[in-house]
Amino acid sequence: MQLVELAQQALLLALTLSVPALAAGLVAGVLAGLVATSARLHDPALAALPRQLAVAAAVLVTGATGATAIARFARSVWAAIPTLVR
Repeated sequence: MQLVELAQQALLLALTLSVPALAAGLVAGVLAGLVATSARLHDPALAALPRQLAVAAAVLVTGATGATAIARFARSVWAAIPTLVR
C-alpha cells in the first residue's frame, strides 16, 4: 500500500464520516430557518439549537459504524507501515 493510497483512503473516510452530521445540520438549519421566517422570529439562538440536536443525533446514530471504520483503517495503516518504510 502506497502513502498516496493511504492519504486518499483517509480523506475518503473523513468525508464519509462527516457527511451524515453535515447533512443533518443542513436540513435542521433550513427547517429552523423556514419556521423562524414564517413565525417572524429573527433570533439566531433559536436556529442553533435544532442544528446542534440534529448533529448530535446523527453522531449518535452513525457513531458505532464510524468507530468501526476508523479502527479498520487504523489496522490497515499499522499493517502497511513495514511496506512504507522500505
